[in-house]
Amino acid sequence: MRFIKNIIVDKIVESAINAGHKPAELPPNENERLEDLERLKLIEKNIEKDKRFSSFPKLAATLTGCSQSSIHIIDNDTQHCKVSFGKDIASEILTKEAPRKLAICSHVLNNNSKPLMIEDVSLDERTKHAFSLAPFFPKFYAGSPIISKTGFILGTFCVFDDKPKKLEHSKLDGLRMLADQFINVYESTINDLDSDEVTTNKDEKIVGEYYSSATILFSDFVGFTKKTEELQPGELIEILDSFFSGFDKIMDRFSIRKVKTIGDAYMAVGGIPDLNSNHAERTVLAAKEMINFVKGLNYQQQALGNEPWKIRIGIHTGPIIAGETSSQFDIWGDSVNIAARLESSGSEMEVHCSKETKANLPKAYTLTERKDVELKGKGSQNTFIIK
Repeated sequence: MRFIKNIIVDKIVESAINAGHKPAELPPNENERLEDLERLKLIEKNIEKDKRFSSFPKLAATLTGCSQSSIHIIDNDTQHCKVSFGKDIASEILTKEAPRKLAICSHVLNNNSKPLMIEDVSLDERTKHAFSLAPFFPKFYAGSPIISKTGFILGTFCVFDDKPKKLEHSKLDGLRMLADQFINVYESTINDLDSDEVTTNKDEKIVGEYYSSATILFSDFVGFTKKTEELQPGELIEILDSFFSGFDKIMDRFSIRKVKTIGDAYMAVGGIPDLNSNHAERTVLAAKEMINFVKGLNYQQQALGNEPWKIRIGIHTGPIIAGETSSQFDIWGDSVNIAARLESSGSEMEVHCSKETKANLPKAYTLTERKDVELKGKGSQNTFIIK
């Protein structure tokens, strides 16, 4: 029976490809992803009747106002529906296993760890040819990646609706948080799931955990090299210590975690480990307070006959790996690089943020758009100055 089923599936995939369908590309870490999936045994484990997981899809459908929701896990060739809500019996049977080459969720695997929303599946280039073979399939799709502690995308937490639509950012972000919560609960049930350890050398290990959304603050002082030439080393260190000590207190007040200082640079992150959904706003408030603090200390510097200090701050919201080495806490990932690029391309005494951070701020904030800002290694992007 399974042999016959495989022949039918192969024929359907072939028909879709002949019609112009292009399967999603494999992510560059596919082999490691499959190893992580095997470690967690998500394909084999039956979670459908487990009360810890069975209500997740209904909650997602209610949150987003969609008629259907599913948790899909993707192996090397198949999309497995582990638990769902809102499907009729026929659809549930037909979608229990689906060929990966036709699955919409496969596109989420290489979507930079971000949720994917397709307003009309019947019109989108990635899906319309496969849809033509199954016109009963819902027309709206949104899926958030299910990402393990070690940072690999195992599948998607997705919602569907019969009519084309668009989800506002808050609902899409809510879907992301449900995906995070699902995998956090699942991984907590596996005995051998300690934090991932990566050996960097003989003596030091990184114990890291993936976070799908955090807000990174990166700052440094303008003209610092010149100040090192003008000030005595002891005086320079004393002034820097005054600034950094003040910054530390600001981070504590807004529940932002200091990462480290590198020379005159100061780095911090919001949303670690508390997963607080308003970490973008709290990080922005901390950044604005940093600027006010620098202005206050400048009165003292000017009274001593010294030139005022000027700071630049860049902020970006996105996924990171965070954890401990044997010597300190640190964060890694492309989001860190983007925050650093935003800082270096910003203006003195201003907070320069990405569109991702803007999307997570309350509408009451006043922002000035900067168009076509060149971020080194990231191309041209529209960014924002926060007033």
